[in-house]
Amino acid sequence: MTQTIALAQCSSGNLIEENLQKATIYMDKARQGGAFLIVFPEYFMMAYNAPAYVKEAQTLDGPFVSRMKELARSYHLWTLFGINESADDAHADKCYNTLVLIDSSGQLKGSYRKTHLFDAFHWKESDLTLPGTEIFTPIDTPAGKLGLGTCFDLRFPELARRQAQLGAQLIIYPAAWVNGEGKDVQWKTLLAARAIENGMYAIGCSQYTPDTYMGKSFASDPFGKVIAEGGFREELLFVSVDCAQSDYARTLIPSLPSELL
Repeated sequence: MTQTIALAQCSSGNLIEENLQKATIYMDKARQGGAFLIVFPEYFMMAYNAPAYVKEAQTLDGPFVSRMKELARSYHLWTLFGINESADDAHADKCYNTLVLIDSSGQLKGSYRKTHLFDAFHWKESDLTLPGTEIFTPIDTPAGKLGLGTCFDLRFPELARRQAQLGAQLIIYPAAWVNGEGKDVQWKTLLAARAIENGMYAIGCSQYTPDTYMGKSFASDPFGKVIAEGGFREELLFVSVDCAQSDYARTLIPSLPSELL
């Protein structure tokens, strides 16, 4: 059965309330476009370079997630987004880079703390961020079994492979993919590779800001066919997925071992 996923390729700012207003605008458009799920980028709750990024981090039952639950319920949309999740008192100088997944009734369905931090290309995400210690366990959604990764996780094929072995038929990577020479080629190539090698849909939704994040959200079907590609701008993209294609790809090309190699 074909389902539609909306990708909100947008920026996030320093003020949480403004980001919630942006969520409302995009969720309304996604609902009108027939999507069952809307994906917001990594760092959606607050921009990574915001002065209060760590100080204003929140828990999974904090006000930002609570408001997003209300919006998900109001628009009857599954909703995926990134937050700066507060850590315990022993790590008060850092927070987690966390994805939150809410269903269309406003219930928390899962969360994932980014495991591979972006300490590359002269960035050092670990200065402000604690790494997660567990990969996401895929969950059932109206579009099939869903796996998750965050941005730099895309460069580590083992994460996607393990989720595929656990039954994931599609994997989504909310991201803030930093612009730079060749970075758009790497982004698209890695997403297509994760799709082809695992026989599943691979979808990336990246922030866009003119000076830092490139946008260029991208989606590949299980055979590597491009099914959505964004530009260098803020926009809402729609992706159609039919996870029977994942099952077909794995039957046609049996390259997914049942155990880790």
